[in-house]
Amino acid sequence: MILADVSNGPTVMILALLTMVIPLWAVIDALARPAVAFYAAGSNKTAWVIVLLVATFVLGIGLFLAAYYLIAVRRKVRQQMQPR
Repeated sequence: MILADVSNGPTVMILALLTMVIPLWAVIDALARPAVAFYAAGSNKTAWVIVLLVATFVLGIGLFLAAYYLIAVRRKVRQQMQPR
């Protein structure tokens, strides 16, 4: 009889939550920012929201795209939102 190893249960649960929470954070952040700031940063708000949702819920690779959005794209969009 093979017994399941439950010692990694919390680690697996935390990783599973992170793969959902981080992409959802990225989607919520993108939705909260004005489309004009995306265009000024050379990007597209609608495209980012759709890509993040599809990558997360259909392809299962949303964590990587969300990380890219949060590190690179979000910074550029926030810079465009700063008063000049």
